[in-house]
Amino acid sequence: MIKKVIFITIILLLVFLFNISSADDNKILSISLLPGGITPLGESSSYFKFGGGGGISAVYPFPSLPKFSIKAELRYDYIPIVTKDAISMFSIVTGAGYNIDLLKKFRTTPYVTAGYHYASLTGSSNVSEGNLSIKGGLFTSYSLSPSFSIGLDLYYLNSLYLYSGMGVSVGIGYNIPIKAKSVTEKKAVTKPKPLKSKPVKKVKKGIISSVNLNPVFPVLFKHYNKYPIGSAVIYNKEKSDITDISLSFFVERYMDNPKECGKIDRLKPGEEKELNLYALFSDSVLEITEGTKVSAKITVLYTLKGKGYSVERTTVLNIYDRNATMWDDNRKAAAFVTAKDPSVLKFSKRVTGWVKSSASKSVNKNLSIAMGMHEALRLYGINYVVDPKTPYAEYSKNKLAVDFLQFPRQTLSYSAGDCDDLSILYCALLESVGIETAFITIPGHIFMACSLDMKPDKARKRFLRPDELIFANGKTWLPIEVTMTNQSFLKAWEEGAKEWRENEARNQASFYPMHDCWKEYEPVGLPGVEADITLPSRMKVVNAFQREEIRYIDREIFPKVSKLQGLIRKYNNDPKYINRLGVLYARYGLYDRAERQFNKILMSQNYLPALVNMGNIKYVKKDLEGALKYYNKAAEINPNNPKVLLCVARVNHELENYGIVRKAYNKLKAVDPELAEQFAYLSLRGEEAARAAEISAVKEVIVWDEE
Repeated sequence: MIKKVIFITIILLLVFLFNISSADDNKILSISLLPGGITPLGESSSYFKFGGGGGISAVYPFPSLPKFSIKAELRYDYIPIVTKDAISMFSIVTGAGYNIDLLKKFRTTPYVTAGYHYASLTGSSNVSEGNLSIKGGLFTSYSLSPSFSIGLDLYYLNSLYLYSGMGVSVGIGYNIPIKAKSVTEKKAVTKPKPLKSKPVKKVKKGIISSVNLNPVFPVLFKHYNKYPIGSAVIYNKEKSDITDISLSFFVERYMDNPKECGKIDRLKPGEEKELNLYALFSDSVLEITEGTKVSAKITVLYTLKGKGYSVERTTVLNIYDRNATMWDDNRKAAAFVTAKDPSVLKFSKRVTGWVKSSASKSVNKNLSIAMGMHEALRLYGINYVVDPKTPYAEYSKNKLAVDFLQFPRQTLSYSAGDCDDLSILYCALLESVGIETAFITIPGHIFMACSLDMKPDKARKRFLRPDELIFANGKTWLPIEVTMTNQSFLKAWEEGAKEWRENEARNQASFYPMHDCWKEYEPVGLPGVEADITLPSRMKVVNAFQREEIRYIDREIFPKVSKLQGLIRKYNNDPKYINRLGVLYARYGLYDRAERQFNKILMSQNYLPALVNMGNIKYVKKDLEGALKYYNKAAEINPNNPKVLLCVARVNHELENYGIVRKAYNKLKAVDPELAEQFAYLSLRGEEAARAAEISAVKEVIVWDEE
C-alpha cells in the first residue's frame, strides 16, 4: 500500500514539473512559505493536542486552463501527544485547485491534494510509520505587488490511521515568471481552432506573422486607449480568402478585458495587412514601482470557408516603473501634474485661503496666490536637487532616454526635486486652485508659468515691467524659475522672465499650456496614502507673503511715488499732491503709508478730500464709527458733494441707520444719478441689499477722492 502511495505521489510531482519545464508561454510560478497551527478533530483529539508547523507550497497554472492550477506542498508538523511526548510528521502532497478572482487583488482557491506522510515519535527513530496523506482547503491571497503576496490557508489534514485535524496558516508568497522560450507563435494555436465544435482544417503557418510592441509607461496608461502600443501583421497563407478578421489585445492583471484593436473585411491569399495594437489598462499599472515584464496575448478571429477560427499569440511586454517617462514629447510631463491629489489640495487650498484673506485688492488675484504659494514652499523647505541618475539637462537632450519624474505628492514628501519635479509640483498646486499653468522648456532646463487671467493689452498698461510677462494664446502669463526655492518670489519671477526673453529671442524656448497638454496626456491618480505634510504656520506664510507683496507694490508704484514727491517739494507741500500720494498708497493697500499722508494735511486744515479718504481707510478696516466721524466732518464742509453723500449713505447702511441712508441716497440721486445707480443696493435693506451688492460687485469698491 505504501509503495503505491509513493508511486502515485511521484507521478503527480512529475506532472507538476513537466508542466513547468514544457511551458511555452509566460506563466507565474508562486512559491509560498506558510507557518501556522493545527488542532486535532474527532478521535484524534483524544490523543493529540494543538500543534504547529508549516510548509512550502508551489502553485502553477495549467497551460490551457488558466482557472485551474497544479499545487505541490512539502510540510512539517510538530503535534504534541496528550502525554509528554509528541510526533514529528513530514508530508509531501500534490493536487489541483480552482482559482476564483474576487476583486482586483484578491484570489481564493479551493484545492484538494494527496500524497505521503512520514511520522515518528519525538526522540525515537524506532517508533515511526508512513501512509497516505490527504489535504484539502481554501487558500486566499492578496497581491501586494507583481512579485509578492500574502496568503491565508484554511485546511483539513488527514494522515490515514494516525491523525486528522483542522489547520490555519498565514504566510507570504513570491511570484516567479516562467519565461517563454521565444516570442514566436505557439504551436498549439498555430493550428486554427474552430469557434464551434466542427472538423478543422489545419493551417500550415500562423496568421499572425509578426508583432512589434513598444515599452509601456504606466503614467501614460490612459494614452494607450487612443494611441497604439505597437502593431501586428496579419498574413493570409491560405489558398482561399479569409474574412471577418478582428484582432484584440490583452494583458492579464493590468487589463480588465481584452481591447478590440481593429478589423479587416477580407484578405486574399498571400495578402497581408498591419493593424495597430491598443490597450485599455487599469490604474493597477501605477502600482509598479520597478520595471517588469509581463505576458501579453494577441487574439485573431477570422472566417475561412464559412468556418470561424481563433488564433492566439503570446509575447513579452516590457512595463517601466510608474515614475518613468521619455522627453520625445515634452508634453508627457503633464501626466504627472496631479492637481486633484489629496496632498496637493491640502497644501494649495490652505495657502490660498490664507493669501486671499490678507492680499491687497489692488494686486492681481492669480499673482497674489502664486506669490503666496512660492513663499509657502520656501518656508516648507522645498529644495532644488539635481537628480544624480537622471539629470534633466542631460536626459532632455536624448529624446529616447528614460527619465525618472516625481509626482507632486512625492516631491512634497521628499521636500526636494529636480527642475522637472519642481515644475510639476508648482503647476499642480496652482492648477488645483483654478489657475492655469504652462511648462516652459529651454535648452537643458524646464520651468513654468502661470496665467494672470488678464488680456495682454490690459496687462501692458497695468504692469510697470510688461517685458517680464509672456503674452501667448491671447493670455498674460507670469514665468517662475522654480529652482530658486530659497529665494524670494520676485527674484524667481525676474529670473524666469530673463530666461524666457533670452531664449525666445534665439527661437529656442517652447511654451506648453497645461490644458493643451492634458488633451493628449491626461493626469493620473497616484495610488497610495496621502503624504505626511506639515505646513508652515499660517502666521509665517502670511507675514512672508505680505512682505513680498509690499516689495512688489513698491516696485510697481515707485515711478509714480517719485513723481508725486517731486510735485510736493515743487509746490511747497500743496495738500492736493500730498492727498494724491496718499490715494496712490491706499489703492495698493498700503493703508499705514496712506494714513500718514492724509494726517499731514489734517493736522493743519480740514481738507475735504483728505477727510473722505481717511474715512475710507477706517471703513476698509471695519472701524465704522471712526469712518462716520470723518464723513460727517466732510459733510459739514460740503453737504452736497457726491462722494461725501455716497460715503455717508454707505457707512450708515452698514450701521443700519436706514433713515439717514434714505436721505443721503436721495440727495445723491439728484446730484449724481450715475454714481447712485452704481450703488443701487443702498436703496434696499437686509438680505435683499446684501444680494444686490454681491450681484453688482460694488461691496468692496472704494471711491477715493483725488480732487
